[in-house]
Formats: sequence, C-alpha cells, structure tokens
Amino acid sequence: MYFSPYPYFLYSNQYPQWIMSNQSSPTQIPRHLAMPTNSIKTSPFPPVDTHKFKTSAKEIQKIMQQAHLLVDKIALSEQFAHDLINAAQLSNKTEVDKLIASTGITITFNTKYTPDSIRISLNENGCCGLTVILNW
Repeated sequence: MYFSPYPYFLYSNQYPQWIMSNQSSPTQIPRHLAMPTNSIKTSPFPPVDTHKFKTSAKEIQKIMQQAHLLVDKIALSEQFAHDLINAAQLSNKTEVDKLIASTGITITFNTKYTPDSIRISLNENGCCGLTVILNW
C-alpha cells in the first residue's frame, strides 16, 4: 500500500499501473479515513484589518525618503564615501554614526559593518523598518 499525504481521492497516476488496472475512475476514500473538514468555516486567524498595514506602508515611504538622502550623499560625494568606508573599516562607530547623521537623516538608525560592507537599519516608531546593505 502506498501512502498519500492528501487522502481525499486516489488518482490512477499516483500509483503503479498494476494496482489501478481494474479501476478507471478515482476511488473515494471512506469518510472516516479522510482528513476532517470543518463545516463551520472559522479561520484560526483574526479578521483582516488593513489600518495598521496601511499605516506601516505610509511610514515606510518616509523611511525610504530618509534612505534616499543617505544613498544620494554616498553616490554623489566621493569624499563622504571615502570617509564612511574608512571609519567603518577602522571600527570607529561614533564617526560612522556622525557621518550618517550628517546626511540629514532624522529617524533612528543602527549600523553594523564588516571589512567589506555596511548595514544600516532605519526604523520608525517600531512599526516598520528598512535595511540598506552596501558593499565596497
């Protein structure tokens, strides 16, 4: 006997031909062996409320504008990019944070860096966040 993880119907293409040779249509499994179904369609999840979801989307737009300020500064200023990489490679967290704050970012951020990249997490009000990862 073969195990079927979906025991509602047995289809002829699921089993070797010699087993299904005398059966031309799907065989229904007896009801007591089938997976239980709930006649009252209750969901284990709370009802859908889009208010918080839409609020997060509006907040992430603000965060993306802040991230745009940072990325523009890095892309347009050779000196700023050099200073940021140098401070990160020297593990000078205060200088890295000072440089990032100098771009005009007004929201909270957290930085982590390795010898070949920097990860800047921008967060607002605990509802949402954006992480920018830049390699050098």
